[in-house]
Amino acid sequence: MKKIISFILSLILLFSLCSCQNGGESEETIPHEDTTPADYTEIRVAVLNGTTGFGIAPLFCDIKNGKELNFSAKIDFYADATLVAPLVIGESVDIAAVPTNLAAVLYNKTKGAIEVLAVNTLGVLYLIENGESVTSLADLEGKTVYLPGSGSNPEYVLKTLLELSGLSDKVTLDYTYATPDELTAALASGKAGIGVIPEPKVTAATTKNSSLRIALDFSKEWKALTGTELVQGCLIGRKEFIDAHPVAVANFLKAYEGSVNTLNSNAEAAAKAVVEAGIAANESLVKNALPRCNITYLVGDGMKSSLNEFWGALFAQVPSSIGGAIPDEKIFG
Repeated sequence: MKKIISFILSLILLFSLCSCQNGGESEETIPHEDTTPADYTEIRVAVLNGTTGFGIAPLFCDIKNGKELNFSAKIDFYADATLVAPLVIGESVDIAAVPTNLAAVLYNKTKGAIEVLAVNTLGVLYLIENGESVTSLADLEGKTVYLPGSGSNPEYVLKTLLELSGLSDKVTLDYTYATPDELTAALASGKAGIGVIPEPKVTAATTKNSSLRIALDFSKEWKALTGTELVQGCLIGRKEFIDAHPVAVANFLKAYEGSVNTLNSNAEAAAKAVVEAGIAANESLVKNALPRCNITYLVGDGMKSSLNEFWGALFAQVPSSIGGAIPDEKIFG
């Protein structure tokens, strides 16, 4: 016992001497080398303008302004999903932010070569009315609803909601206006009375025409009918790249999650970042639209169940909208 005590006292004396030699600093004040793993293989990232790209805006600004990170990424923005799909298929990008139905299409086209990493945008679709006649889906019976072209999420989501509500043959769908911008202008000018558009187009339209109002929030309607979140945007990655550079991808995703948290915690700073990134031109518009943009970072079981429900519903309406088949579980890695 005495030997043990003597040994302990000797150790204490030794540590005391070391402390004196280090100027009296405690161990906690001695700087330690950062051991966080890093992989600086450049990650080529493709992002759509609009809400699907909002979440990455603070991270884009960090990279642009030279913030030190434990990964390297080149982020490019694109005006339309049809420009991003060929880049994914041609392996010209490693990670992309795309609509959730396109993720399924690309998984099927590449025979399982892509993987969903996270849901980054929940529901952003709203039914806008110039008037006060619509307060529920049932009120759409006998009415004409304008959609921004055919073959996109607004059409698929509305058709699913109508089907689940027993209204499929009781509502007229009009595709006169081919894009969200055209429909937004038509709603603002009064040429269209009822239409489905996403944020931030909703804020743009209601700002220009005070007679317009949000009649239905499709996120709430979807959850009430399916019990899951309406998921409209996600991050996907090439499996080959993910397998070859797991550290780089993990670091990027952690930074992306932090970027989303930054966006959601400070609307004014978020609006500045979105404009600085070139995703939108008007800070005030972005700031007012953000609460309805539902930017998120959803992974795990919540992501899987919501995506499977969404893909299943779209497949039941238009199988081609997700590439002709519901993705198997391998799409989640």
